[in-house]
Amino acid sequence: MKFNGIFLSMGLFVCLAAYSSAQASGVDTAANSKKGVESTVSRAYFKMGDMRLINNDWGSKGKGCNTAYKIFIKTDGSFGWEFNRGDCGGGGSSPDYPEVEFGIHPFGKSKNMVTSPDFPSTKLLPLQIKDIKSASVQVDQMSIELQNASSWNMNFEMWFAPDNPVTGNFTCPTAEIMLFWGWSDGYWPCDQTGNLTSGASTFSLCHKADGWGCGWKYYQFRLNGGPKRTYNGKLDVKAVLDWFVNNAGMSRDLWVSRFEIGTEIDNNTSGKVTIKSITFEVNGVSKSPEFYNPTETRNIARNSASHRKNALFPAGKVAMVNLRGERRRVPASARVRSAEELGKHMSRGVYVMYGVDEKGNKSGKAMVVPVLY
Repeated sequence: MKFNGIFLSMGLFVCLAAYSSAQASGVDTAANSKKGVESTVSRAYFKMGDMRLINNDWGSKGKGCNTAYKIFIKTDGSFGWEFNRGDCGGGGSSPDYPEVEFGIHPFGKSKNMVTSPDFPSTKLLPLQIKDIKSASVQVDQMSIELQNASSWNMNFEMWFAPDNPVTGNFTCPTAEIMLFWGWSDGYWPCDQTGNLTSGASTFSLCHKADGWGCGWKYYQFRLNGGPKRTYNGKLDVKAVLDWFVNNAGMSRDLWVSRFEIGTEIDNNTSGKVTIKSITFEVNGVSKSPEFYNPTETRNIARNSASHRKNALFPAGKVAMVNLRGERRRVPASARVRSAEELGKHMSRGVYVMYGVDEKGNKSGKAMVVPVLY
């Protein structure tokens, strides 16, 4: 099935660049996307549990080019993107970056650089470096097929921010870190030395700069033994963080905003990327792709709630939405929470409440709930 709309059906949500401000302070509450879908909408995304598959064509948009991109989720649960970027003009490198995002963008109040939602995809990030005890990314069978291979790379990317990316009042990230697994022939000759070990792989420092974008630091590493057009393995992100604290003088108070797996695509490059799966892990909690399954039961536990203090409902299984689009879900970390407690985080008004299970399935019937306090 091919979709180019914004809201297609219950359980399938394709979001555009005009993201809902009502979600700005919380985690992404869009329903998980179905399998067997695709979208050619610029900067649309499919939600896959705690991660987002994003049609990020920022470089083409900046140059005024209408580059053809498509993100897709196959019926077997694998996913990826197709691209066909032509000659998009000169004036320096402005690659597009179709990607999988885990976390939130690092640009704070500088909205002109934002290409993904203003709310995290997961509760695991953002987090300060000092609070990350373990972190990793397991990539299962990522491959790139190229018809035109003029300028491309395949990588892991991570950003540091000076303050909490959700609530901070900053306008520029501190640093951008990229680890390349693959890259095109003749891609930027390296001008740095240094080595980094992450899991079973070693990388060489290739570039660093102090004034990229609005002024952030940039570091680029390349896989020893590369370039490759396939990658299957585990990246020890905690080892990367330790390297930057010990070798680049990065403060442990900096915030890690997000992890990304993607490909930079520049002029005269076309092809397709397919990924079987990705697992992101932070502090021992792992998150893999999740999809909406319409065949699963919808007999979901629901409890009526109102302004009464003694009205309780089960954690993680109730969502509430009002006519302005504000929505909240009871945190999974809470065993039960009263409507009064939930109401402290919501404006007064009348809401529709419905049961939602762990996979995002919504109950067929809803209840009207007044929030009066």
